Amino acid sequence: MVKERRLTIGLVSMLIALLFMSMLFTPVMAQSLSITTSASSSEITTGSSFTLTVTVSNSGSTAQSGITMEIDLTGANGGLSLDATTTKLKEQTSAQTISAGGQISKTWTIYGFSAGTYSNQITINVEQNSQAISGSPKYESVSVKDPAKFTTPAIITTTSVTGTDPFSFKVTTQNSGDYAILNAAASISASGFTVVSSSGTSQASISPDAIFSPSWTLKATSNGEKTVTVTFSSDNAADVIASESITVSGVPTSSNGGVSPGGGGPTDTSTATGETPVSTEPTGEVTSTVTATSADAKASVTIATGIIAKDAAGSPLTAVTVTSPSTLPASAPSGVNYVAGYAYNFGPTGATFSEPVTISITFDTAKFEGKTPVIHVYEAGAWNVLATTVVGNKATATVTHFSTFVLFAAEKVEVTPTPTPIVTTTPTVMPTPTLTPPVTTPVKPLWGLIIGIIIAVVIVCAAAYYFYTKKKA
Repeated sequence: MVKERRLTIGLVSMLIALLFMSMLFTPVMAQSLSITTSASSSEITTGSSFTLTVTVSNSGSTAQSGITMEIDLTGANGGLSLDATTTKLKEQTSAQTISAGGQISKTWTIYGFSAGTYSNQITINVEQNSQAISGSPKYESVSVKDPAKFTTPAIITTTSVTGTDPFSFKVTTQNSGDYAILNAAASISASGFTVVSSSGTSQASISPDAIFSPSWTLKATSNGEKTVTVTFSSDNAADVIASESITVSGVPTSSNGGVSPGGGGPTDTSTATGETPVSTEPTGEVTSTVTATSADAKASVTIATGIIAKDAAGSPLTAVTVTSPSTLPASAPSGVNYVAGYAYNFGPTGATFSEPVTISITFDTAKFEGKTPVIHVYEAGAWNVLATTVVGNKATATVTHFSTFVLFAAEKVEVTPTPTPIVTTTPTVMPTPTLTPPVTTPVKPLWGLIIGIIIAVVIVCAAAYYFYTKKKA
């Protein structure tokens, strides 16, 4: 009976030793796991996304099983989400096994819902068999910013005009984004009006919260309800459009006297005419050839079927005008023997065409005796010569946009081509990925394991000695 009791005590002691050894050995196995994170960017705009990759590495000599990875965005208070359209804050992988010396990774796409800086608000939970692994990190920081953006423009002008007195048309917008608006420009489409002058219509950079406020001085050329449209555009902000309806009355239907540029001018009668409708598809394609003629029947433009015709705002062209201005934008060009001048505004100003359209100006041959009739256009601060064909008393040229065109008489013509603007694109610079250093939990010293083994060996030896001495006895 005593021997059996001693045997039981010995076996229990051995089991306790083995249990103690297993308790010491198990956590040491888990210490071989380390966690790292890396992101594609630390700054994004609202509505865009970045990727965050979590990697768990096993530096131990045995495989580790039951590994799960979870991302938790609840700390960002809805500013970040795992879904582009709805709020999704958590996601966990299924359990995986990492071989000795191996690793597993998971990449999440994170969307920015609202502007802000989110520091240590993305939590990574790594567990082994539902037990948290020490060292699970929080991703350090990501900033979400609003893109450069024009606010809804505000228009300051009169809505009723009587006569041809100049009036002001001013539009104000603001940058509501977190980035500067680059190369901002404002263009106006004002059919039925002449643009007398303009101010502040372009700006290289508009800082966040800064105001952009271009203005124009307009003068009515015909009666009726008119729409003035201003389009704001830039390199990095979406276009916005502002329109205002203006009622015009009291504009004379005809006027005497010709154009009076420096040095005198013709006495031909030029009469303002109304708009000539243009039939176009929603794409701007002209569905029926149309010819618009000035009131004095000396100037005309023909737009053929199939041409894409759009106004300055990019909308399909619905009407054209051919009117005679009271003044020219500048004196007659140098080198031109000015003996007669026929000037006409082809509008709306800024209208463009996918293919050249033909403009023509008829003239009194007696005034051009011994001279060469040539059509000019004043753009970019200079008079530019158009390739002109003269048949009888009619001069024609082809153009791809509307402006003010003038027929001058020249002794000798040197064609100066209109300079082609050089468009410079700014390369997109991808942000340098932010790497979070590996988070590695220090490995506990092995003294506990060694001591446990020693204790177990002592207990086993003691039990064996006990049974040996009793047997001899």
